[in-house]
Amino acid sequence: MRPDFMRLSGATVDRNRAGKGGPACALAVLLFGLLAATANPALAQGQMRQTEGPSSAASETAEATGSTEAEDESQADEQDDDEASDNEESAETDGGPPSTGGPDNRLDPDDRIVPSIVREQRQQYQALEKVWGQRRVPSGLASDIGAARPSNSGVSSVALEARNVDFYLDDEVGYHVKHLKAALEPVDPGEPVDFDDPEQYVIHILSGEVLIRPQDLDALFNNYVLTYEPRALSSVENHTRKDTLEVTVGARLFRFIPPVGGLPTTLSGPIKVAEDNWLVYTPDSVSQFGMPVKGLIDTAQLSLAALTPFDRTGVKLEGNQLLMNPETLFPPPRLKIDRITDAQLGDEGLTLTFGSDTSDAGYVDPPQPADSYIWLQSGDARFYSTLLVNANLQLMSDSDEPLDFHLYHYRAQSAAGTIRSKRNGALIVRVPNTFEEDDVDPQQNSGLTPRSSDSNGG
Repeated sequence: MRPDFMRLSGATVDRNRAGKGGPACALAVLLFGLLAATANPALAQGQMRQTEGPSSAASETAEATGSTEAEDESQADEQDDDEASDNEESAETDGGPPSTGGPDNRLDPDDRIVPSIVREQRQQYQALEKVWGQRRVPSGLASDIGAARPSNSGVSSVALEARNVDFYLDDEVGYHVKHLKAALEPVDPGEPVDFDDPEQYVIHILSGEVLIRPQDLDALFNNYVLTYEPRALSSVENHTRKDTLEVTVGARLFRFIPPVGGLPTTLSGPIKVAEDNWLVYTPDSVSQFGMPVKGLIDTAQLSLAALTPFDRTGVKLEGNQLLMNPETLFPPPRLKIDRITDAQLGDEGLTLTFGSDTSDAGYVDPPQPADSYIWLQSGDARFYSTLLVNANLQLMSDSDEPLDFHLYHYRAQSAAGTIRSKRNGALIVRVPNTFEEDDVDPQQNSGLTPRSSDSNGG
């Protein structure tokens, strides 16, 4: 007889006799179960579990068998866990795909089957990455290039090119850039250029021309240089013509006479470039109330510096000359000037021409043809809390007018403009020349603060 049939028929007989045979029936059931176990232990185990009777020996045997099987299963699970852990470590070490927690892919154990949509995206990204990740570093800035990473292009400075731009810092202080090639260099090497911290980087001028107009000089002195008390000079007004700068200023003799305002004084003369790139203004004419006084000052063996003491960061009176250092004369960011090759005074203002031993070759054309723009290429820059890696950004006016860029208020200016991206990764930013200066952070104007609190004499 087959074991299954034996189990079923035996169970029926046992149930019928359980109430009648007493101990003898129970003994018969036990013997029958042992015989079934020799043929099929699993079936015997099921038989013993279904049988209800007073035999404690049968119950203990079933429990012992179940305990042994549970221990075997637990050991097998632990072994499987160890093997899975070893497989994960091996995958990480060998660079293989991470374990998904399920069974191995037996159809493709080496290269997991990748859905076509994912595979195509990867291929497209790899192709585009070669375009987006291309570092267009001018040759003069290519001497210090490291390995590129997702958060760092490996280029130590940001290449900048500007053309036909009014570049303002704050409070109308600035100058007109005719054309300029420069490098924005962080003070701490390895850091991105942070446009929110103008003291964190310098503008290293490689070549170009900058025009400082009469109104630019007025704003520079009245809104930035001469913002302290007591001061010897005030209310500066500048006019230029060929080879001549004419300055009208209120002068306080020895910084106190007169106690209010100043004596209306007019100075006139040329500006020359010294060997250390300082600009030297030497008035050949000085008058007060329309009367010439230079001869009187010379006869009395006095000097303008003695009569009107003036010494500030980047500018000072020394004897009868006004000395100006363009690197530190303007608010931050500081200019780094290798060489001023020429300084010309004309009706438009003072034109400075720059040169450098560092080559300005290798600057590529901006992505959008324009007559007025600022173009950042290569290097890393931070705007707001956004990090621009491998910069590729062109800034232009949103009108047909040349760009007026306001560095200390770039947040408000860019918020009023638009940003558009090109397929090659370039960002085209168009901003209005006039906007509401509503920057959230009052420290946005902190570049003007150090001058006002300067403790130097003057």
